[in-house]
Amino acid sequence: MNTTPEQEQEQAMIYAAKSPNVPALQTAYTTALNHLNPYFEACERSYRDRRNIWDGKSTDMRKHGANAFPWEGASDMEVNTIGERVDAFVAILTQSLDRSHIKAFPTSMATMSRATVVSGFLKWMRSSYIPGFRRQMELGANHLLEKGIMVSYIGWKSESRTYKQSISLEQMAEAEEMLPLVEAILDPLAEADATGMLQQAFPGLRDSKAKRAVRDLRKTGVAEIPTARQSVDCPIVCSLAPDQEVFFPPYTTDIQRAPWVMWRTHMTPQELEKKVTSDGWDREWVDMVIETRKGTEDHETVADRPQAFDRLQSNTTNDLVAVLYGFQRLIDSDGSEGIYCTVFHPDAEGYAKHELMNGHDDYPFIVTRLSDDQANIYETRTFSDILRGPQMQIKTERDSRIDRASMATLPPIMHPAGRAPTTWGPGVKVPYRRLGEVAFGPTPPPDPGSERIEAQMVAQADRAVGLDMNNPISGIRQQFIVNKFLDHVKDVLAMAFKLFQRVGPDEVFFMVTGNPNPQTMGKGSPDDNYQITVSFDTTSTDPENAKSQLETMVSLIQLDRNGKMNTDRLLEFAASAINPFFADYVLQPDEEAADKMMKDVTDDIAKLYAGIEVPARPNGAQFALQMIQGYAQQPDVAQRLQGDEAFAARLTKYAEQYQFSMQQMQNAQIGRLGTNPAEMGGVQTQAMEQ
Repeated sequence: MNTTPEQEQEQAMIYAAKSPNVPALQTAYTTALNHLNPYFEACERSYRDRRNIWDGKSTDMRKHGANAFPWEGASDMEVNTIGERVDAFVAILTQSLDRSHIKAFPTSMATMSRATVVSGFLKWMRSSYIPGFRRQMELGANHLLEKGIMVSYIGWKSESRTYKQSISLEQMAEAEEMLPLVEAILDPLAEADATGMLQQAFPGLRDSKAKRAVRDLRKTGVAEIPTARQSVDCPIVCSLAPDQEVFFPPYTTDIQRAPWVMWRTHMTPQELEKKVTSDGWDREWVDMVIETRKGTEDHETVADRPQAFDRLQSNTTNDLVAVLYGFQRLIDSDGSEGIYCTVFHPDAEGYAKHELMNGHDDYPFIVTRLSDDQANIYETRTFSDILRGPQMQIKTERDSRIDRASMATLPPIMHPAGRAPTTWGPGVKVPYRRLGEVAFGPTPPPDPGSERIEAQMVAQADRAVGLDMNNPISGIRQQFIVNKFLDHVKDVLAMAFKLFQRVGPDEVFFMVTGNPNPQTMGKGSPDDNYQITVSFDTTSTDPENAKSQLETMVSLIQLDRNGKMNTDRLLEFAASAINPFFADYVLQPDEEAADKMMKDVTDDIAKLYAGIEVPARPNGAQFALQMIQGYAQQPDVAQRLQGDEAFAARLTKYAEQYQFSMQQMQNAQIGRLGTNPAEMGGVQTQAMEQ
């Protein structure tokens, strides 16, 4: 059955094939851009409102031209109502990210044993493993507040960065394992063997480069070989502008249900050339777009572009090439579903690469909206929509007060017709025929309600976004936005962790702030799932509230009858809550803490043995007493203690100080109970269930 080009394009957007239908992708892209014009215009208006950009704005903050109102040179001040609150919330959101608590809960018995390590690993992903994660989340926070949508791309970067290195036969001969290779290079009949052996010694060396290196080594004894000096094997996260970099059909309600998603970016010729070797992009396509599309911006379809897209067009330089990553959810011939990625140009034939994305069950994008009051993703609100009215009213009140002050400083000058004063100012002589010929005109009276109206508008703006600290609802509103942001972070980390399980290295060594013990994370099963939480309480930024919470938590230890509370973890949490970076310096790994305490006590005992009296250490009393007891039981030490009263007195005093420290802790318990804790045979039974 014959099909039309339109039908072929429609089928290509549903079913997988060996090669993609690039015209169908280009048509979907350009059609969506035109349908999204209302959203682009809303983003452009939000961009201008946040930065106080308007038509006719002048650098002197005055109105000029025929349409100047109420007069030429009237006040035209900036009012940063929107920008201040967006910046304040960006600061709140980034702080919530820095101080958030990340926890992975097991979803089955198989994942229970690894949940604690996974929690630490996710925290390390946030702080170190994902390059530039904090910066990308800050950028995403700006998009969320200004554009109403936050989009993050999650991928995996695995490559070796190579550099040219000169090697010689003499250097190779010094290594015993390289001698067979040297012999093969020197044998003219073994060139094929020498090439293969050289590629084994230097992985990633292409055939042509290896053959040339063998000839150079045989001829001159020296050759240049690309050598991997640095390997990159980590997740990557990019925050994408929803009006400039990432697009999907305008009717989309869930990004994972969209038939396609387009990621638009720009690359330098050097980056494109690198993609040929690192990612297997088509050489002919790369050469073609560098030659014919560098510095152009979809020039054949620019007439169909929305006008609101023009600001991005101006940012394109003559050195960049536009590249589109087209992600599609396609059905294979056997009925299976997969995520496919096609790399192409929006206005050129062919494609750079087309592949099934192994390791991805869903699109590698996380999307969060500021307002979920409508079904479609693009139907959302921004901070500019919420604060535009108060900002305009505040600007009107400030301009009117400045104009009124200008009139009061220099009112209109009334004079006889045809005899205007030539100059005006302090000390200027103004001639007159009759007194009263030159006079000031009337000035508008001060408006006592202007400042009150502005204050009301400022309070209204703060209430609208949750920054009015006198309103109990503000904290709830603020926490609502923080939770949206952290839920996005949670989903990003969950997808990055899933990629680690499927395509990451077999094992990673890491350390995180707040947990001084080094840990090792293995890939485990790619099907292991964890329930991940990323939480932050906005009230914890209040020092008094944080102190009260911490004191309450510490007081719960007195009610811990069954030893449910881990005091070591409470100490780590408390130190991290005070200052996570300071805690990283003062908290020691368990092994390191034990080794240090052992060294300190043995040093003290050596001084006591030598006749130098030393005080007890401020902590570790129980551990120190165990060491002293073991030391005193050694035969030679016990003999000296019996014959050397001074040494026995010094050691006893040293031990008694540790005993006193432990007694003080016990006294606190006695003060709560009224008696000594219940015990049997030296074993406390106070905490036993009745």
